[in-house]
Amino acid sequence: MDEWFTIVVRQLILYSLPVVISLTLVTMIEARVSGKTSPHPFFAISWKGCWIPFFAALCFHRGVIIALPNPLSSGIRPAVVRFFVHALLCIIGFFLYAWSLSHQAPSGLPPLHHWWAKVLMYFNLCMVALHLLPLPLLLVGELFANNALLRVLPPERRRSLSWIALSLFVATPLLDLSLGAVVIYPVYEWLSSAAVQLAA
Repeated sequence: MDEWFTIVVRQLILYSLPVVISLTLVTMIEARVSGKTSPHPFFAISWKGCWIPFFAALCFHRGVIIALPNPLSSGIRPAVVRFFVHALLCIIGFFLYAWSLSHQAPSGLPPLHHWWAKVLMYFNLCMVALHLLPLPLLLVGELFANNALLRVLPPERRRSLSWIALSLFVATPLLDLSLGAVVIYPVYEWLSSAAVQLAA
């Protein structure tokens, strides 16, 4: 139990800042593109879809780490914006990670800038891959939003469907064995190797 708790706390320290920054930027850019106003500065992280899947992934020690930004609206265009912002943040994380490899922390200090850059790259890579799932608020899901099942659901139920389904997915090895093994882990390995070569 002590070992499990220690691992969860360590992951929480490493993941929280990059995750909060990523989700906040996604919602800010979505607001700018859509012309809508975010109700308050913490809107992006102020719903269950952010924290329940995130804590489920940490508590069950999953490789795929996810957290949904609070969407300002549903539809294909907002989903496309969220997808591309996550992709952009993944690229930024890649270059920051490459930079951190050649700028080590002073002796005796934890290399948090190194880990946070790596997590920024990895978390947003997970979120880009997540948009391949046919769920509301995600890119592929919004492309199929006109199917009969989703048409009968009100918008609020569609939002709940996404985070509840994703929380159940991360409670099992399903995401790790599907999106993780097929998309995320191979791409992450390639990005990490490329960052090392870029820093050399």
